[in-house]
Amino acid sequence: MMFLSMITYLELLVRLAKLPKEVKEDLEDPNSRYNFGWSHGKEKLESGKPDILKGSFYANPILDTPTTETSLIQRYPSYCGSNIWPRNTLPEFEVAFKALGMLIFDVGLMLAYHCDQYVSRGMKTRKDEGLESILRRSRCHKGRLLYYFPSQQGDPDGNSLSSWCGWHTDHGSLTGLTCGMFTKDGVEMSCPDSAAGLYIRTRSDQIVKVVFGEDDIAYQIGETTEILSGSYLCATPHCVQAPKGEKSSGIERSTFALFMQPDWDEKLNFPEEVRIHKELIPSNSALTFGEYSEMLLDKYYHQKQT
Repeated sequence: MMFLSMITYLELLVRLAKLPKEVKEDLEDPNSRYNFGWSHGKEKLESGKPDILKGSFYANPILDTPTTETSLIQRYPSYCGSNIWPRNTLPEFEVAFKALGMLIFDVGLMLAYHCDQYVSRGMKTRKDEGLESILRRSRCHKGRLLYYFPSQQGDPDGNSLSSWCGWHTDHGSLTGLTCGMFTKDGVEMSCPDSAAGLYIRTRSDQIVKVVFGEDDIAYQIGETTEILSGSYLCATPHCVQAPKGEKSSGIERSTFALFMQPDWDEKLNFPEEVRIHKELIPSNSALTFGEYSEMLLDKYYHQKQT
């Protein structure tokens, strides 16, 4: 049953991505740096170029309106804004998005409990400082439907491992992922290139292709978990490789990610030795998750449009 709901949901994403341009533009939210609703070509790749091969739909599956406080909405529009749904064109989309997001969230809380048990062997933390407690009380969780447009065979970056999505780490705590669904002209099919898909870099610097079942949920560690755990748990660098070869022409990929994240006012205490985004974060500094996120959004996205 889980398999059917996941695949059906990813099929809805393909339908959303193929809506007319003017319809998708009505689902955009520049004020949130496109972190609510539809986004395409707004995020920057590792090269600094706009990412034109990936389309996204963002929404908070737990809370449609995380807060009504005007000052917070202005300060943290990427988290405190309200969801935008394609209710006129795809009325079933909202229900499916929330159902899948809640499923991944509930399982993720169980995983967070075991993360806390592991970290507690090496460092002392109060119960309310544990990952499970932090995620349970947060209003910042964000679901992201990802649609990878067919790559161009003539693209000079087309042969690189990160040709569909550049190497990066997620800045949240845990990222729950469904499997990738490959389609051509909107019809599900097996990918003709077995090398295409998600890759991670391990602690020992090995590059590994991630493979998991169609009815499974995978989880990645994010940057704030590494920070909060004093590096007992490490953020997972990952990228996505596009399929290659003549038979791969026109192949698309869809997946769903739930970014489980601290609340915007949750304090992050950075160590003396800052390993992540050291060009942005002073050593021994303390930032809220909202402040940290805003710094990274400035880095990865175009500046807000007026």
